[in-house]
Amino acid sequence: MTKPTIIVLLILIISSCSNNNQAENKKIEIENLRAENDSLKKIIAEINNKYVFDSIFLKTVNNPKNTLKTDSEYEMEIMVLGYNPTKSYFVKFDSLVNGKKVNPDTLIQKNGTFFFKTKLTDELTKVKVDVKIENEFGQNYKGTLMDLIRIKN
Repeated sequence: MTKPTIIVLLILIISSCSNNNQAENKKIEIENLRAENDSLKKIIAEINNKYVFDSIFLKTVNNPKNTLKTDSEYEMEIMVLGYNPTKSYFVKFDSLVNGKKVNPDTLIQKNGTFFFKTKLTDELTKVKVDVKIENEFGQNYKGTLMDLIRIKN
């Protein structure tokens, strides 16, 4: 064999080795992408089982039995409410007149409600509640809910 033929054969052998390395690298990359895809599918399946809202806000409801007198118990419900304009919500109403609901009102939900109770001992009682809303996929929120309760004489 002549030198040029040997050089050409060596180049072909070297290039075929690099092609094998590239193919092996591509196989590894494909396996990594499959594993990542599987984990993303798992996260999406988990999110689909949860409520996802555009925003979350707090609503307080004072117990109508509160007397606001010295040494009385004061009770309040703190509700965590989610808002999403594309999702449904339940509304109760008395009847329909001309295609419109009469006395529409959003139904009260039981989940997401926290109950607060304190004893009114001072003329002015400060209510302070630390709020911490965390979730693995959505936005987190931290804040303080504050209210002042004045005793009626």
